[in-house]
Amino acid sequence: MVNLTKDMNKSYYKYSLGMKQKLGIAQVIMESPDLMIFDEPFNGVEEKTVQKLREIFLNYKKEGKIIIIATHIKEDVEKMADFIYEFDDGKMRLKK
Repeated sequence: MVNLTKDMNKSYYKYSLGMKQKLGIAQVIMESPDLMIFDEPFNGVEEKTVQKLREIFLNYKKEGKIIIIATHIKEDVEKMADFIYEFDDGKMRLKK
């Protein structure tokens, strides 16, 4: 799912930032909760896995699950979001 199989015997402390991100995301999506909240989930993650995770998130969205993502990456938001909120000058406003 997140391409960590070859590193499964490696100590967590030796994981890179991207590997730790992928492991955290896998822990959440394995449980398949109705609400998932992520903060910069693709930070440090290679593009191949980002694409796969976007697909997984979109499938969960189709199932009616709620996914909240805080990110600075507009591409992530625009491809997946039904609603986009922006913070500007200390205020939150609905963009989409």
